[in-house]
Amino acid sequence: MINNYDIKAQITVTNKDKCFSGFRPAHLINNYLTTGIHTYIGTDCLRKGESTEGYIKFISPEYYPHTMKVGDKIVFQEGSNVVGYIEVLEILNDLLKA
Repeated sequence: MINNYDIKAQITVTNKDKCFSGFRPAHLINNYLTTGIHTYIGTDCLRKGESTEGYIKFISPEYYPHTMKVGDKIVFQEGSNVVGYIEVLEILNDLLKA
């Protein structure tokens, strides 16, 4: 894994004014909500409607092994409010590969 990240993704913010690198939203993976730490490439801040590539480190990937493949789209949220989505570009943690 590169720097202990789990995936590289295209990260898109759809429903929040600003998200900063280091943002820790919940991600809905197979009906399981898990926190993931976002690290953005080329910017420190995404605004509503913006997108960038970045890395995500999940806090508990052992609870949803073999659930991701390149191209998967996963929503992320704060509480019940969906903030945006990611599209998986590369899986860096073999445990997660479907």
